[in-house]
Amino acid sequence: MKFLKYIILTLMAIVMSVNLQTASAKEFKLTMSSSHPPVVPWVALLKNFVVPESNKRLKAMGSKHTIKWTEAYAGTLYNFKNTLEGIQDGLGDVGWVGTLWEPNKMPLSNVTYFAPFAEESAFVMRDIAEDMYKTMPVFKKQWTKYNQVYLGATTGGGYVLMTKKPIKSVADVKGLKIYSPGAVARWVDGTGAIGVNGGLPVYYNGMKTGVTDGAIVPNSAVLPFKLHEVAPYITELKLGGSIFGALTINLDKWKTFPPEMKEMFIKLGQEYSKKNAELGTASAKKHFKIMATKGAKISRLSPAEEKKWAQMVPDIAGQWVANTKKKGLPADKVLKAYMDGVRKRGGTPLRDWDK
Repeated sequence: MKFLKYIILTLMAIVMSVNLQTASAKEFKLTMSSSHPPVVPWVALLKNFVVPESNKRLKAMGSKHTIKWTEAYAGTLYNFKNTLEGIQDGLGDVGWVGTLWEPNKMPLSNVTYFAPFAEESAFVMRDIAEDMYKTMPVFKKQWTKYNQVYLGATTGGGYVLMTKKPIKSVADVKGLKIYSPGAVARWVDGTGAIGVNGGLPVYYNGMKTGVTDGAIVPNSAVLPFKLHEVAPYITELKLGGSIFGALTINLDKWKTFPPEMKEMFIKLGQEYSKKNAELGTASAKKHFKIMATKGAKISRLSPAEEKKWAQMVPDIAGQWVANTKKKGLPADKVLKAYMDGVRKRGGTPLRDWDK
């Protein structure tokens, strides 16, 4: 009888232990979202890297928790103008936010757009971005203000000018209407061109129907949107790379996560940021070779014309610093940190905006 009682008690203990473990395990239902489709590197990595890796990482950490993902890309939940609000309001729980459309709400994250002609490497942009986020708490405070937790920067290499006619000098852009998102519109100030706000999803039809004569486009995003079909003249010049957005998580949702899930997302966000620079750079090289076989006319503006363009643009960095400091934000320190970051890594800006 004693032995039978021991067996029963042991079985009951096992059942209770299993029940307790089951009860402590939780399935988190999360939505991954983006205004852009997964044909561009920064969204492709959400779908092909962050989503599948998240549960693998949790399991490897010994966590009992899992994530059930719903994926909503290509503007399913919000368009390119509302990425910040999309995650802020919880339409998406995790996703890509394009800070380039938020020069007023996220001014410090737009520093590269007010200091163009500096550096073309997505890797350098990524290193500078992460350095600033680690050493300048004001960046993360900006995300907290909009109910989000920052995980990793999205950075791009050079931008290219796409037009319906060949561009051999700065003078050739005079009078042209050019898609240039957010603060990018300031890059054509002084050239006689007209900047038109927009996002990659609208460029093709806009150029095809004559809304604009061309566009300033990240070099890794030209082929995925087939923009060379409507604007076959691709002009490379040192407009500069960019810190154009970030992978973030809704802060309210973040507060519900157990410690190991937070740790997982922080590490995954940094890897996502690095992989984005790698994929974007590799994609650009591959895509340009493909487009050359499909009728694209690719050329490079001469160094003299690049320098001329850089000098024609008004002091947009100085204006940005003055306006942003009025908001109580250290724009002068951020500009210096960015420009010093470029020079420290061997870059030679066409214009020293901080001097």
